[in-house]
Amino acid sequence: MRAAQRFGKQLQRLRTGRSLTQEQLAVNVGLSRTFITRLELGQHDPTLSTLVRLAKALRVSVTDLLGESMSASLWWQVGEQRFATREEAEDHARPLGDMFIARYQNKPAGPVRRLFPVREKDAIGGRKK
Repeated sequence: MRAAQRFGKQLQRLRTGRSLTQEQLAVNVGLSRTFITRLELGQHDPTLSTLVRLAKALRVSVTDLLGESMSASLWWQVGEQRFATREEAEDHARPLGDMFIARYQNKPAGPVRRLFPVREKDAIGGRKK
């Protein structure tokens, strides 16, 4: 997955998590709704000033908006693909039929890997334990 597509998914996740429409976010940031759509689809790379404006409107850091960890000390992985959160990894793993996802954490002696079962989603879209 390209960086622009990963960014687009993160932007959409943050926007919908705050119950904002694309139109509402666009107005808050001073962009067009179609531009927000293109960003979310990974069809356009945002400029630095656009990243800063989006981060302010969503009340997150640019780092969080990019879905990156400052130290990259903790990440989730399915196959060769890395994810910032367990939920992202699970959402990727489910359609593949994977039963486990890996969490990696950087330690002084090197990365430590721990496997976690992929949690099922219940009927209303939440997570089962």
